[in-house]
Amino acid sequence: MSVKLNIDESVLDYRKGKVVVEVSGNTVGECLDYIVKRRSTLKKAIFDENGNMCLGNLVRVNGEFIYSNALAKSVKDGDEIEIIKFTGG
Repeated sequence: MSVKLNIDESVLDYRKGKVVVEVSGNTVGECLDYIVKRRSTLKKAIFDENGNMCLGNLVRVNGEFIYSNALAKSVKDGDEIEIIKFTGG
């Protein structure tokens, strides 16, 4: 299974542009675990020390914001996950 993961540069500390990769998993959480196992430098930008999404990170799946229990949201082949930073407003 292949899911497209797009991590916006606003989430990343080093601001070298966004990350767009193909990942595997049945949930948003599994897909994020997949990428941090391969790119450990992303872990601090995505998760806090308790393994929860960092405060201010928002998740969209196929363009739809997921507010409640985003890590448990099911995904399927061809879906697109986007992680962006809430900037207020």
